[in-house]
Amino acid sequence: MISSHSQFIDAIRARERIRLAFYSLPDAGTVDHECAPLDYGPEAGSVDALNLYWVWDYNATPGKHLIGLKPDQIVSSQVLGLGFDPLPMDLGDRAWSVPRAWKTTPAPAAVPPATPPPSDVIKPV
Repeated sequence: MISSHSQFIDAIRARERIRLAFYSLPDAGTVDHECAPLDYGPEAGSVDALNLYWVWDYNATPGKHLIGLKPDQIVSSQVLGLGFDPLPMDLGDRAWSVPRAWKTTPAPAAVPPATPPPSDVIKPV
């Protein structure tokens, strides 16, 4: 676990973004990105049950936003106090390891009020 593990878990539940410095394998170095903390647990279907820190990386290449990081990859983590909305992330139905009270479907759109007829309409007599 990382030293800021409890803050990471609290940020998941509060839907608050974090600034995460981590060792990126594709970049072969440490990067500093703004992320949405999503979970702490094993990869779905994994047999080794290694717990990873799952984040939505806003700086990632399109299609590669969801990443799982081993604890030793994470250099530092800081809660930013900025919220995030998980709905546009299209995460599908997942069995989260960290309990949370997130909405799973968007709120229904409001029905616009009926437009009143123009006042210059001639009404039959």
